[in-house]
Formats: sequence, C-alpha cells, structure tokens
Amino acid sequence: MSVRCPLCGAKPKEKCTLSTGKPSVKTHLDRNLAAAQTSAPESFGQAWLRSLKAATSLGMRILFHHP
Repeated sequence: MSVRCPLCGAKPKEKCTLSTGKPSVKTHLDRNLAAAQTSAPESFGQAWLRSLKAATSLGMRILFHHP
C-alpha cells in the first residue's frame, strides 16, 4: 500500500476499492507489482555514508591532483 493503485486509483496508505466502490479485502495484484518495482527509500544512515564516500573521493582527487 506504499504506492497508488494503478487499477482503482487508491492513494498510498489507502485500501483498494472494488468496481462497486466498496473497500477491497485484498490489494490488487497490479498494485503489489508496482510496489515491488519501486526502490526502497534510502535511510538516514545510507544517505550519510553515500555523502561521506563522495566527500572522501573528492578530497582524495584534490589531494593527489597534479597541475
């Protein structure tokens, strides 16, 4: 339920609806497939490590750069 349902248009965190407009007991298969194709959100720790790696790489290039 982390993505919009492509079949019924239910918003993220909302239950899917049937063609009658009543709530569905299960989420639609298309919604499950769409959620599986999206990547997981990056955690704070992962973002910090990525930033640290980029800064270290830049620092090394500047340090060892020969004019």
